[in-house]
Amino acid sequence: MRSDVALTRTMALLRKLVGLLAIATLVSCRNAAAPQPAPDSGTAAQPAPAPAPDPAELESRACAKRIDELRAEPAQPGAPEFDKQRQHVLGRARGEPMVFIREPARVAADSIPDKIRSSFDLLLKGPPGGRIVQVAKRHERAAATLRQLMLRDGYVYSPDPHDALALVNTLRIADLFDEPEIWLMRRAATVRLMRSPASGAKCTVATCPPSMIEYRYAEGPRQGRAVDLLFGDRFALTEAELAQPLHRDLRAVAAEHGFARARIVHATDRALVVDLRYGEKWFPAILDSKGAALTLSCISADAPGREALQAWKRANASRIEANLRIERALDEQLDEALRFDRPEGVKHAELDGKMRPVWYDAYRRKQPYFSYDDVSYPVWDAKGRAWPPQVCVDLVLDTFERASGTWFTSKPDEPKRVVGGLDFDAYGIPNRRAVLAFELFAKSKPDLFETTRFQGAERIPFSERAKFFDYLVEHADEFHPADVVAIQGRKKDGLIHQHAILIESLDPITGFAYGLADQMKRPRRRTWEGIMAEAPLRSLLYRVHPTDRVFEAIVGKASGKAEPVQATSGL
Repeated sequence: MRSDVALTRTMALLRKLVGLLAIATLVSCRNAAAPQPAPDSGTAAQPAPAPAPDPAELESRACAKRIDELRAEPAQPGAPEFDKQRQHVLGRARGEPMVFIREPARVAADSIPDKIRSSFDLLLKGPPGGRIVQVAKRHERAAATLRQLMLRDGYVYSPDPHDALALVNTLRIADLFDEPEIWLMRRAATVRLMRSPASGAKCTVATCPPSMIEYRYAEGPRQGRAVDLLFGDRFALTEAELAQPLHRDLRAVAAEHGFARARIVHATDRALVVDLRYGEKWFPAILDSKGAALTLSCISADAPGREALQAWKRANASRIEANLRIERALDEQLDEALRFDRPEGVKHAELDGKMRPVWYDAYRRKQPYFSYDDVSYPVWDAKGRAWPPQVCVDLVLDTFERASGTWFTSKPDEPKRVVGGLDFDAYGIPNRRAVLAFELFAKSKPDLFETTRFQGAERIPFSERAKFFDYLVEHADEFHPADVVAIQGRKKDGLIHQHAILIESLDPITGFAYGLADQMKRPRRRTWEGIMAEAPLRSLLYRVHPTDRVFEAIVGKASGKAEPVQATSGL
């Protein structure tokens, strides 16, 4: 009996152990990797995952979408009358090639007091140019009245070329204001100006007549310098009044990015929809506005277009950078006001260029003055900077060399000519001072320059201004920043004269070469009118275009010496 009980217990225990083993085996099988079935020869292979979207393509699509959104917004009207006359205004009146989203307006007729109604009517109906002169003379001691009549929304502006020229040639800032402090917006910069006696005046602000008063920069790098009145300047009594400008500074963004032309497709307060031309290709783009300043927000282009754009930027990077350096070198020379290389009291050109070698000898000897024909001239300026005399070709070559870092040391450094990336003396230039000699040198150095002579019907005398300006627009692709142009013709003395001019900048809308620099009396930025009006029988003689080798030398591409330069504010 006991054995049966024991057997029963043993069998129960065995059954329990077998159950536990079965459970363990089942769990182990479930945790094991299941065998993969053989592929079915009748089933198609799964497609590979799609590649990640190209970020550049996504950016281009987003740009195109935003362009469509902006174009759906109400458009600003622009200034169509000014745009029709751009080259004729910019060729005459010194100023900037702004884009206006709305044309500056005169004061409302019903706000004009009866006592100046006749002057207001004269500005509306009188002969262009002359009406500005007449009204300015009529109200020459009534600044508030004159600015009420002359300024449009605070701007020195007129779409008429003759009025535009008369505004900048006739008016001074002190004619329009008598307040001790005013504000100026030029391009995208806003600055404070202070009323001051003119240089050399023996009177005070309170006692000087208006003709002896000028406005000067109150602060900044040009603090204390007198300010000229330019076309497109905007003035106000307070900074707040300049907060919503009607113009956009297209020149600065063009200089930064290097596009040759811009077409305004659609303008709003916050952005411009444009087509930009790089090389021969046009690209839809957006220029965002912050006040008058513009930034390139985006460009819409397909893959081949993006590739072409990047290739163009690589090929033109040195040129874009060099042009910014050239602008800075011109700023320096204008600030130094280098004297023209002609002896005091001499009226003819036979002695032009004779003084610089004498100056250099005195400079090397650390002498404070040099003498020419028994007249003494300073070797350094009041700030201790080297002060060499210049002729017109000197300005051109000095600008290229200074942009590359080649120039004379200032006090207290040992006097020497520091050589940077470009030195024309090293190329054996036989005559640095003469207009025709420079053309011969440029022709002999095709690795440095491309030269073109104007012939026949291209030799349009400046007396035919409309035809002259239209020619420059029709042939705009033949003129570039940093080109040297020479003019030639008969002057008042009856003799044939040549003069060299450096093209600094183009109007981004038309390509018109409006920004010119030359040396006559001192380095200046001038217009075609400012340079050629004194002898309007002169015409274009030649054009010299620097090659990439010159631009690369300026930026120090080979040596890596150069630091990037930002576009200047224009103030």
